[in-house]
Amino acid sequence: MNVQDVLKLSSMKGAKIIAGKSQGQRLVTTISVLEISEPELYSRMPIKGEYSGNELVLTSFAQIADSVEKQLEILSVLHQHNQLGIILYYVGLILPEVSEKVIAKMDELEMVLILMPTNRMDLRYSEVISEALVHISEEEADLDQWQEVLLETIRQLPAPNQIETSLSILSDKFKCSLFIKSQEDEVLLSKAWPRSLDHDLRGIIAGRQVNQSKKNVALELKQNYYFQTDSRLALSTFSQSYYLSLFRREPIVDKQLKVIQRIVEKTIRYFGEEQLLNIGQQFFSACQTGDFQTASLLAQKEGIDLTQPLRVHCQQIVRPKKQPVYRIKGMYYQEQDLAWLLTNASDQPNLAEVSRSESDYYFVSREFLGLDTVFEQMTLIAEQIEDGKKVFPTKCYFSSEDLYLLKDVTRETERIFLEQFLDEELIETLAVFFLDCNESINETSAQIFLHNNTIKYRLKRAQERLGLSFSHISSRYLLIKNLIYYRKYK
Repeated sequence: MNVQDVLKLSSMKGAKIIAGKSQGQRLVTTISVLEISEPELYSRMPIKGEYSGNELVLTSFAQIADSVEKQLEILSVLHQHNQLGIILYYVGLILPEVSEKVIAKMDELEMVLILMPTNRMDLRYSEVISEALVHISEEEADLDQWQEVLLETIRQLPAPNQIETSLSILSDKFKCSLFIKSQEDEVLLSKAWPRSLDHDLRGIIAGRQVNQSKKNVALELKQNYYFQTDSRLALSTFSQSYYLSLFRREPIVDKQLKVIQRIVEKTIRYFGEEQLLNIGQQFFSACQTGDFQTASLLAQKEGIDLTQPLRVHCQQIVRPKKQPVYRIKGMYYQEQDLAWLLTNASDQPNLAEVSRSESDYYFVSREFLGLDTVFEQMTLIAEQIEDGKKVFPTKCYFSSEDLYLLKDVTRETERIFLEQFLDEELIETLAVFFLDCNESINETSAQIFLHNNTIKYRLKRAQERLGLSFSHISSRYLLIKNLIYYRKYK
């Protein structure tokens, strides 16, 4: 069923699309509920390959009804997860009204926003979920028609992990675990159902011959029986042979197996063999999903010493088709305009002297030990990229200290309200002096084309009006945080 079909459900009577109207024909494969207090918590969830891009989320923004900014943050995270859109409940009761900023944001992101009838507390999430899932199940019962719809959906998946995302879709729909393996018996991509089985199932298939087909072989795992099916994928034109291992609590029937295998084969042909062989993509995906055993094996394969400190590097590539500057040993992966690199801290590239004329932006995490911190550092970098460029417009290289300072300044940061004491000219002079020029009179003078004495006079006047002494560390720290706030949120 598509979005327009959802609106025809009896439980959706009176609902209407108020944003993302162009997405009315998008396929809906599942519906879930989201009520969360802090967007940061939701942003920690794994992104790669976990969602089909066809999920509608039911919410009332109950925990963040008084914060439009947090609602916008949630939308950004949902968009990262490739979610289709939101069905919004209890407007006029829990949520006073739908912000125009939220509507504009969802239009911008091409996400659907469906508004349920307002001022109605009798509406229930469960009614829509139950009715929608019945319709979805009835449609999927016709496998021939369903697989064509699903293939078309997969063709439209956003880069870069389309094959992994398609495994997620199939895994969720058939309640099975899927593993794509090489002829050397190496797992290239996997999606377990439930996800917690991934590690145990990898142990089962390790060392087993993959060049022999078998169907519904019973095995015991954690006091449950599973049925394993192995088959060779029909990809004769590729550089090597690939195999599919499938695990399920119930035996797989021939028609279901043919559908799964056909979709996997077509997806690999459509998106290319390189996605299967991209070690960097598999490594970062494993870190994000918590599969540190796989991540560790991949890292060691690339010569990374996991007993030594690590760093995450990120290059935002501004010029299309430009090659990243990384030329050192490490785990590399490019996702749209972001090129990621994990290295030992001792092997980091020398980017500190990169000229702003190079156009691209470079971000470096702090040193850390252990792969469980990789995703945390990637998230920190990704969340601060745009703010970093706003707050430090003359920089192209951002250290871990820059990133943590940016993260530390939020809308809840205690302010001294610079605008009440200083005009815009004085504030901008302070921002250039402290944020752009490392407190250098000469550099500040050159950047804003004023005499050194003029800069000194403005600094003195700002101190007098603010009642602060810039020679005191605590006063400078308070001022710098407020200057960051000014540039970040003005």
